Amino acid sequence: QAWALVSVVGGGNESCSEDVRKHENLNTGGRALATCNFTTVDGVDFSVSAYSEWKNGYPIMGFLVDAADQVVLNLQDEVQQTWKPGDNIVVASTDYSMHQAEEFTLLPCPQCTSRQVRIQGKPRYNHVGEILDGVDMRAEVALLSRNILVYGEMENSCYGDNLCQFFNHDTYGGHIKIFRNFSSVHLSHVELKNMGQQRKMGSYPLHFHMCGDVDQRGGYREPTYVDGLSIHHSFSRCLTIHATNGLLVKNTVGYDTLGHCFFLEDGIEQRNTFYHNLGLLTQPGTLLPTDRNETLCTSIRDKVYKGYTPSPSTECKAVSTFWIANPNNNLISNVAAGSQDAGIWFVFHSSSTGDSHGLVPETKAELTPLGIFYNNRVHSNFKAGLFIDKGVKTSNASAADPREYLCLDNSARFRPHQNADPSRPRVAAVIDTLISFKNNDFGAWIRGGDIIIQNSG
Repeated sequence: QAWALVSVVGGGNESCSEDVRKHENLNTGGRALATCNFTTVDGVDFSVSAYSEWKNGYPIMGFLVDAADQVVLNLQDEVQQTWKPGDNIVVASTDYSMHQAEEFTLLPCPQCTSRQVRIQGKPRYNHVGEILDGVDMRAEVALLSRNILVYGEMENSCYGDNLCQFFNHDTYGGHIKIFRNFSSVHLSHVELKNMGQQRKMGSYPLHFHMCGDVDQRGGYREPTYVDGLSIHHSFSRCLTIHATNGLLVKNTVGYDTLGHCFFLEDGIEQRNTFYHNLGLLTQPGTLLPTDRNETLCTSIRDKVYKGYTPSPSTECKAVSTFWIANPNNNLISNVAAGSQDAGIWFVFHSSSTGDSHGLVPETKAELTPLGIFYNNRVHSNFKAGLFIDKGVKTSNASAADPREYLCLDNSARFRPHQNADPSRPRVAAVIDTLISFKNNDFGAWIRGGDIIIQNSG
């Protein structure tokens, strides 16, 4: 007979759930299923089910423990004082697909410790919660909600322009743009939702536009900073640093955005520091060739020469969570947890591009020593976790070279020297404490000279 029983040991008959299916032959009779509901000492409801049946001549049996529409997450950091019931969080993918990132709403949990939260609903995917093979693969969990919310008002569907062939939703949101010669800018713990504008160059959720030096070198006693922002469900990047130096970006989340997320624009941006930021679900956009996937690359041809058809593999397909256009910037304790192409991409401009072209002496990005690169994590990216290679095309489309301006170019090779002077000694670029896992093609793709990877997994 197919028989199933769930009971509390020593609990008596009232604690039992039992089910029996009469035996007829090896292929009939149905499944016996017994289920009991329980509550942990922490107040979490769960069920235990046992099952037994004959199937195609074989006995099938087992048991399942399942949360009852609520799950408690055990976190590394204390969050009880700042994460409140009703807040929204995102749990990063720890698999090969970035689309396994999941959003949840927090529920009251009086029994939870300072490092526990209860979420509404059950995850659709498994998320790693332990250190495996000596590598910390635990899923990142980020708070999306903030007390101050700045958002774009959205229409119910895409409208009005040729973007509707690529997107089925409105991609025209709000934007915040900061210009040079401000008194001070310190942005802390603000939520930006439905911000940025596709196919509108310069309209990003947050944009430091040609601000020059914004640290002590620029006369600011306290360096300019962005701290604790939540930028999510946005339509053109997360944070753009354009011809701006010395900016501190820390504790900021960029989630579910289009195009390069944390974006250095013209190749002259230096001395900026990214500290303890998280970017995930970085999806393709339309603005630059490097933002585009294969379909967008071959479909958008308004800036190529005449009838030229772009090559996706060599000109596009580079959308990255951190797009670093000059090596003289610092990346410390950041996480790139899912991008269409690369988690962190160092790309080398042969000359300054965009609005910066000709305004400053050439920075020689290929020759410039690497800033601090320490304790960064890259995973669940479709192409590579870390990518150090290639440049961008710095000439307009012509009969001699019909490719679009700012598409990927294969000529650059990173070879750092003192003061970016090839006649002076080489300076090793140190990649220290890189954790890379579950990237579809490469943990890291690095091409150039005098590059050291150490203390990494």
